[in-house]
Amino acid sequence: MLGAFLSQPSFGASSSPDTQAARVERVESRIKRINAGEFDQFEIHGFKRFSAPDKAKLTQWVKVGVNATRDTLGVYPSRLIFHLVPKKSNQPVPWAYTRRDTPQRIYLHVDSRFQQDKFINDWTIYHEISHLAIPYLGSRYAWLAEGFASFMQYQVMAKAGILAGTTEQNYTKKIAPHLKWFNSDLPPAAIARRLMSNKQYPAAYWGSAYFFILADNILQEQHNTRLTTLISQYQFCCNEPHASAEQLMSDLDGLLGASVFTPLLESFESSPARQLYPEDFTKQDNLTTK
Repeated sequence: MLGAFLSQPSFGASSSPDTQAARVERVESRIKRINAGEFDQFEIHGFKRFSAPDKAKLTQWVKVGVNATRDTLGVYPSRLIFHLVPKKSNQPVPWAYTRRDTPQRIYLHVDSRFQQDKFINDWTIYHEISHLAIPYLGSRYAWLAEGFASFMQYQVMAKAGILAGTTEQNYTKKIAPHLKWFNSDLPPAAIARRLMSNKQYPAAYWGSAYFFILADNILQEQHNTRLTTLISQYQFCCNEPHASAEQLMSDLDGLLGASVFTPLLESFESSPARQLYPEDFTKQDNLTTK
């Protein structure tokens, strides 16, 4: 898959032979660095505010999160950096976010009173690490980035054996309450952007995750592969701190050797949402992802 991508005459945008050769050289260098373990280590900051037992517990939790995500999405071409912030709450990780600085960082607000298994079974760390599997796409495509991380959190947890129920059951539970917003003649991208601007984040995130459910179903049914496999390959060639959504789609199509992502994004930008989303998940087989 990656070899076929490298042999193509261009990478999304047009490129001269010189820039093509430079890109191939850069990809080969990245592959060597990843395989040599250069990015295997991760950093955790903020331990001064936690006790020694809590430090050990939180370190193990982050380690589980990193390993589970890497098993599903590959090793990223940059070191993972975490910042832990104590925060009392009724859940182990009440708040988290990713900053696309240089270097990129993940901030996790945690209540260390919870037991280790509560942290490991919480979805948050898998969601935040998944964000870094693709570039920052800009505010206009925040809906797509959040949909990606929401989709991937359950893929990661399922492969690690810590997801309660099937991925289909979990996606149905999360997406079904928000289908009403997409029973519209407006395109899904416009609906998702409006939901984001109105701070209706669960509806925006999970409505947008359906983009990747559709993509994954196409990959399984027509190309005998999975989105997680494609994203793992993407780490070797293309993952950069910043890129346009169009470039991301083009790169994924290039890895696949077929046009799936670009036309799907075009549909989400221009087609009526009611043509892409079901009214509910009981009448149609719309969640075949396993």
